[in-house]
Amino acid sequence: MQTTPIAIPGVAGWVSVTVPVLGRPAVTVNGMPAQRMQGGDFMLPGAGGAPILVKVKRGPVDPFPSIQTYYGRYPTGPALPGHLKAFAVLPILLVPLGGLLLGAIVALPAFLANMTVSRTTLSNGRKLAAMAAIDLGALLTFILIVAGIVALASLAG
Repeated sequence: MQTTPIAIPGVAGWVSVTVPVLGRPAVTVNGMPAQRMQGGDFMLPGAGGAPILVKVKRGPVDPFPSIQTYYGRYPTGPALPGHLKAFAVLPILLVPLGGLLLGAIVALPAFLANMTVSRTTLSNGRKLAAMAAIDLGALLTFILIVAGIVALASLAG
């Protein structure tokens, strides 16, 4: 998903960031890809002709990254309210319940789905409803898998 273009002082054009579900974000200036440097660093064309080094930073539960320049930090999208952040990470609680492997198999797709929902243009109420449905689906899937394992173990023993 591409963020809304933002103006950053000193950059020759509108800056936007493409945020994939997995992987590293990509930066464009006026629709043209920016030169990727090491890690999350990008070289953007400067308004005065000299290039500007920026860093794309993203927190673990931030739906949109921020662009860090020498002059400050510029968010590329709206911040996620605290209650939505809580619902986004709720599936991670399945990891300690079901052990690392089983919990992660169920929790990771649910977490990624919640982060995808958090980047949409839905209202916060609809985002909350969608995340609650995803979390409930993850919990029910987890319960069904555990019940199946218990049933198979009782048949074998």
